[in-house]
Amino acid sequence: MKNPSLWTPIETDSESLLNQYPQPLKTLVEGEVPAFIMRNAFNADHCAAIVDRFYKRELLYDPRVSLKDNEPVPRIDIGTSLGMRHHNREEFFAHAASTHKLFDSLFKGYDNPVDFIYKKIEAIVPDKRVMVARELDGRLYGPAIFRTYYEGMGHEPHFDSVRNRTRLLDMQVSRFDKQFAAILCFQESLFDDEKGQTLLYRRQWSPELNEKLFNFPSSIWRSYAEEQGIEHVSINLKPGDFYIFCSETVHELPPTKGERPRIVLAVFFAMSDEDEEVYVWS
Repeated sequence: MKNPSLWTPIETDSESLLNQYPQPLKTLVEGEVPAFIMRNAFNADHCAAIVDRFYKRELLYDPRVSLKDNEPVPRIDIGTSLGMRHHNREEFFAHAASTHKLFDSLFKGYDNPVDFIYKKIEAIVPDKRVMVARELDGRLYGPAIFRTYYEGMGHEPHFDSVRNRTRLLDMQVSRFDKQFAAILCFQESLFDDEKGQTLLYRRQWSPELNEKLFNFPSSIWRSYAEEQGIEHVSINLKPGDFYIFCSETVHELPPTKGERPRIVLAVFFAMSDEDEEVYVWS
């Protein structure tokens, strides 16, 4: 194993990545590096213009204006979340169809950020076809999702896996052994310099971690991580920055600070050695 002090995100581009790590996804699964980051990969001016379009179309708004005192600020999504909508399958697939229709025209006049993410994934697995995840009857999952985090909104330490966390074992995306995430930053917010925007811990999901991740607040996890000597790294992004990591790596999003929300475009993706396709969903 490499020196633990060298466990740090690799900043690169697609071509250089494959030259240095011929199997980058395997590298992430094995925990050799926490993430691969591509800086200034997408046009930052287009990010700002697309966010402005969200507000003009009233796809985004400031929820704090209408909230009652002490009412928690929700995360606002533009897109279809399997994690939030899987309880009603008909509604989930109907909502996913509406997202596809929305995205067909939403980026007109600008570089298409969803196409960008798919092409970046394709570049690191050039022997496979990257496509929207689908069921055997042809119904499509959501292609990607914009997540908007207002002040105070974040995520406790967790991992993401359709197979091992949400356990949707009757859905096609549960058949893959490992799951990955790809994130494109659209708008950065203020954050605590000590914690960063996102924390990745050098520990992947295992059954024995469930108690520490889901039954206790984040402070208990941090104490546990410190006791166990579990390293962590900060991922800090500016608009146009893009990164991928194994979503079964324990990760945390500290609460956003300030009036400007954090906005990212995110997907999950997975594949197997036997499949010719890489499935992508949100």
